[in-house]
Amino acid sequence: MIRAAIITAFLVACGSSRNTTPSQTKGAPSKVPVVDTDRFPHGKHSGSIRNSEGKTLGCIDCHDAQSVREGKVARPGANQHAPCDDGQCHKKEFEKPPGPLCKVCHQNVNPFAKGSSPLQSYPERGNVQTLASNFSHKLHLDKEAMEKASGSHVDCTDCHERNEAKDPMLPGHKACARCHEQAPKVKASRAMEKCDGCHPQNVELTRGRRFIQGDLRFAHATHEKDRSGAAVPCKTCHGGVEDSPSPRSKLEIPKMERCAQCHEDSQRSPDRVRMSECGVCHGAVDLGSVPPNHLISGGSSQRPNDHTLEFRKHHAEQAQSKDAPCRRCHTQLVGLREDTCFQCHQVMKPHDHTMMWRDDHGKDAQTDSTRCANCHAPEVCAGCHSVPPRSHTPLGEFKQGGHAEQARFGLSACMTCHTFQTTCIKCHRGTR
Repeated sequence: MIRAAIITAFLVACGSSRNTTPSQTKGAPSKVPVVDTDRFPHGKHSGSIRNSEGKTLGCIDCHDAQSVREGKVARPGANQHAPCDDGQCHKKEFEKPPGPLCKVCHQNVNPFAKGSSPLQSYPERGNVQTLASNFSHKLHLDKEAMEKASGSHVDCTDCHERNEAKDPMLPGHKACARCHEQAPKVKASRAMEKCDGCHPQNVELTRGRRFIQGDLRFAHATHEKDRSGAAVPCKTCHGGVEDSPSPRSKLEIPKMERCAQCHEDSQRSPDRVRMSECGVCHGAVDLGSVPPNHLISGGSSQRPNDHTLEFRKHHAEQAQSKDAPCRRCHTQLVGLREDTCFQCHQVMKPHDHTMMWRDDHGKDAQTDSTRCANCHAPEVCAGCHSVPPRSHTPLGEFKQGGHAEQARFGLSACMTCHTFQTTCIKCHRGTR
């Protein structure tokens, strides 16, 4: 019994010496951190964690460098979870039933059914990109700089390949490898295996609002050429891309007024895709008034550049033309354009019809009475002029001679309503 106890104590002592924590042994890997997130912590793996040689982990310790150079997916863990299940890393966790560690990479875990453990999307999840690429559109679209570096300039289609629906996809290592691996000058400056050149550590970017979402339908394939057959460059819709130095400077999605520039131009698009045809782009909306932000003006409070003070008086010719764009903003117009002007002019006074117009319109009415007749029927004049103007008050004094001075200097204004035979002759008989 005594001998057995001594042997047992010896074994325990030996075992305790072998179970020394990595932090207590020089050159041993550091303690594996507790899993407290469902995102892969690149910062911890490349900073505080060390391998069996005592060195911090590098990108090539997990990602196959050859696959990266060839532009292939170099996701670790694809080969029976290697190298994550290495003895110096997470071997003990893989020997346990599925737990929190599995959710770092998988949405759900079911080891008994093939294909029932789908992977999480990476680097995107929701609105956040982790370890996002530090890519500069401004640099890559600089033709002079690209010519010096690679011997050719870069176009949008060189990186954004099209899928079967001809929609551009986000570029991956394959697109980058064409220059960063095959062009000697570019490779010498930033080779594919220099991961931190494009993927800085501990960088999270908030992804901007997606353009295609909800019931919105859009196909790049139908926007490659306009109605006349002319090519539609990417910059027509995606303006400002060439000035974006990094993903941190958010790229604006195309504004609706950019759509209106083509969809309201009969030379560039057919009538069936006008902005008023909501069902063309929206699956849940068939028709309705076009929102102000869908218009070229950008809002109901902003008038088009040609809507000057002069245009307000002399827009009849433009309004009657075949391709008059009045309905883009004036949504109450129906029927033929030339027959519906009154729908605006009944509720929208001309610009010169100010508060003083009531007293001062006589001369204009006498000079160009046809202009008045465009909106006013004769009954309108009678309805107002049956009541003496304010200049005729007090009426008794005005009749007894108070009108003399006004008639002497502005007789034409009097003749707007009065004639000598019907009014003046009653008092001024025999006057020449």
